[in-house]
Amino acid sequence: MAAAVARRIGKVLGILAGIFAILVFALWIFSHVNRPKSVKAFYRFEARWSERWPLIQNVEPFLYRTGFLAPTRIQVERGVSFHLDPHDLVPITILRTGVWQPEVWNSLAPSLPPGAVFLDVGAHIGYFSIKAAVRVGKTGRVVAFEPNPGTLKELNDNVKANRTENVIVEPIACTDREQMLTLYAAPELNTGASSLSRENASVSVDEAPRAYAVRGRPIDDVVRELNLTRVDAIKIDVEGAELSVLRGTLDTLRRFHPKLVIEVIASQLATFHTTPDEVVSLIKSAGYTLGRPLNPEEHDWEWTYQAPRSLVQMSDVTASAQLIRGFQNIEQNTWRWTGRKFTVALQPPAGTNKTGGQLVFQFHIPDASIQQLHSITISAKIGDSALAPETFSTPGKHEYRRDVPASILSQGLVTVDFSVDKVLTTNGVEYGVVATAVGLEAK
Repeated sequence: MAAAVARRIGKVLGILAGIFAILVFALWIFSHVNRPKSVKAFYRFEARWSERWPLIQNVEPFLYRTGFLAPTRIQVERGVSFHLDPHDLVPITILRTGVWQPEVWNSLAPSLPPGAVFLDVGAHIGYFSIKAAVRVGKTGRVVAFEPNPGTLKELNDNVKANRTENVIVEPIACTDREQMLTLYAAPELNTGASSLSRENASVSVDEAPRAYAVRGRPIDDVVRELNLTRVDAIKIDVEGAELSVLRGTLDTLRRFHPKLVIEVIASQLATFHTTPDEVVSLIKSAGYTLGRPLNPEEHDWEWTYQAPRSLVQMSDVTASAQLIRGFQNIEQNTWRWTGRKFTVALQPPAGTNKTGGQLVFQFHIPDASIQQLHSITISAKIGDSALAPETFSTPGKHEYRRDVPASILSQGLVTVDFSVDKVLTTNGVEYGVVATAVGLEAK
């Protein structure tokens, strides 16, 4: 009896094993016949279930080895596709989230209307270059600088596949003078870490960076050579060599005043014996007045060349550069949520350096905030000078107004740090108050 049961169990297990083998084989066939769909399906599944089933991520190395996950071309948005390698940091981030550094793109995009010119320094596989090429259209131009021979092939393939004929690929490192340099290509783990510094490119304990001789040229020379009559935005991400790039771009910055988005990481700059302060000083020497971090780590910064204003209306996107940190994206073209802490840069009105002025912050508190928090206290500080806080316990429109001494307003651009004592939190995002305007007024 026991032997018969064992035989039946064995037969059932054999049938199940056969069905499983057939399913695995079918999936293997499907993954090779339609790799883009199978790769996208896996990462959608991973994003949805990885928190509940963390072992899913442990399956990835097996799927790489067996060919289920392999480099393939994926359409990330209408008219834009990339050849993405699941082994590499930038491509796998795009596979998992659909985007790469959205805060950088959100900063660049408003400066790239049809006909605009964009310089992508450290273009890598061309994520920003291709998106910008679509945005600026046939009358615009994108110049993508990428010296890494391996990544350069991916960049050229992506340009060709997307039929972005308005992209010019420059296979050079951007520096302060014409020269030959050694580029250290980072391992497959993170090819975006390739650098003119071996230390910055050493991202793997198992694989050393590969050295290549590359040509270095100033951007100013390339701009003149291409006869560019405008440059609207420049993105610089070169793993620590940013100061050298800027030195070779000063003429372009002073001629065209493009929006500048630049990576500034102290540890990477240190390998080139430079500092963030030196980078900022050089940017300001080109006439740039407003800088703000684009992410909480403050690794990427936006710099704009414009006269700062005394009053910033949240509805005015052209003044958004003065919203240094703590403000969310504009909503209904009218207002922005703040976080728990938020900072704005303001130009003191004429004469306030003698008579003093007033700080005025106009905002709205939703009913839901008062129902849950009961009250919200707003505080402000300019430098080391704290302004008196004020508590608001009713919903609706409000105004925080405080006198500011002339002595504080006599040193040019003023940075005001606000804070609220309580916030609503949803999905890890803090919601303070709904800002509509902030400014300095003469008394």
